[in-house]
Amino acid sequence: MPDRVGPHVKLVFAEMARQKLRYIDVAERSGVQHATLKAWRKKNKAGLESLEAVLATLGFGLVPVAALEALDPELAGELAALALKMRMNVPQTWAALIDIGVEQKLLRTRADERAAILADHDRRMAGHANDNMKRAEPAA
Repeated sequence: MPDRVGPHVKLVFAEMARQKLRYIDVAERSGVQHATLKAWRKKNKAGLESLEAVLATLGFGLVPVAALEALDPELAGELAALALKMRMNVPQTWAALIDIGVEQKLLRTRADERAAILADHDRRMAGHANDNMKRAEPAA
C-alpha cells in the first residue's frame, strides 16, 4: 500500500484482513461500491461519508477530537492528566470518555424502560390481588 494512503484507510484494510472480509462483503454491508474500495489502495482518496460507512461496517466510528491547543487551558490540563493516568494518548482518552458517556446513556435508557414497564404493571395491578378478574365484554 502506498505511503500516501491515510491512516484511516490503512485501518480499513487492516480490519478487513483481520475480520477476513472481502471487498464485496464490505461493499454490500456499507453501501460503498466495490470499485471505490479497491481504488482507495492506489489512486483515490476516501471521502468522509464513504469512509464513515465502511468504518461503521467494520465496527469503528470516526470521531473528531479537539487538539489540546483548542481547548480551555484548564480543561486541556485535566484531559492531559487523565490521559497520563489512563496510560493513553489524548485521542484515545477522548474515545474512552465518549464510550463511557454512551454507556451511561444506554444504562439510563434501560433504567427508564424498566421503570416504564414496572409503572405499567403497577397500573394494571392496582387494586387487584390477581389478574383473573372478569373483564368487560367487548361491544358487538
